Amino acid sequence: MSGKLVLWDFDGTLAHREGMWTGTLIEILQAEEPSLQPTRDELRPYLQAGFPWHSPDVPHPDIQDASIWWQRLTPFFERAFASLGLNSERTTELAALVRSQYCKLEKWELFDDALPALTGFARNGWSQAILSNHVPELPSIVDALGLASFFTDIYTSAVTGYEKPHAEAFRIGLQALPGASTVWMIGDNPVADIGGAEKVGIPSILVRKSDASVHRQCEDLTRVQQMIENIKIRRIG
Repeated sequence: MSGKLVLWDFDGTLAHREGMWTGTLIEILQAEEPSLQPTRDELRPYLQAGFPWHSPDVPHPDIQDASIWWQRLTPFFERAFASLGLNSERTTELAALVRSQYCKLEKWELFDDALPALTGFARNGWSQAILSNHVPELPSIVDALGLASFFTDIYTSAVTGYEKPHAEAFRIGLQALPGASTVWMIGDNPVADIGGAEKVGIPSILVRKSDASVHRQCEDLTRVQQMIENIKIRRIG
């Protein structure tokens, strides 16, 4: 066995989209229904269920088509728009705009420390892959941000059919470097990224958040590599 692999979460770890899902719906309303001015807090309750990552114990490898993946979310977007008093015809029209609006490449931004961190790992001989609960278009977003060359693979749950913390999601991630002697997971979600990785024997570091239940934490990405290289190698197996 040989080789070193870092599995990166994407959203909230390497990059972010302002407003996320509620922000996306508000952007659509600002363009299509400017008289309506809901807050994110008003829309958020309608988007707290229904996404695949809200039920990570339910795999969906049967969904091989991106359009079908998005269609399964349509009722939840319609419900959010309907809460504002819009009729069913109009909610259907607005829900159809969510996919393109959410995936607008100019809406995505890298964290300032992401590029230096990725560069540092690459220079020190680490293979890197993304393992994210995300939309089918994630590879295009990563490429638009100029990051594609850093990764051997980009695994998005919308394509693999497994959401973190499902064990199969991490087994799929390990395919990025078969036989790797050292593997780490870096992410901002203490349950999906950290708990899921640790459960299958992959050491991990929580970034950008603090959680008392997590052993290894780092405020940002600036010291992650140093932290990993100061810790005794833990083998996967």
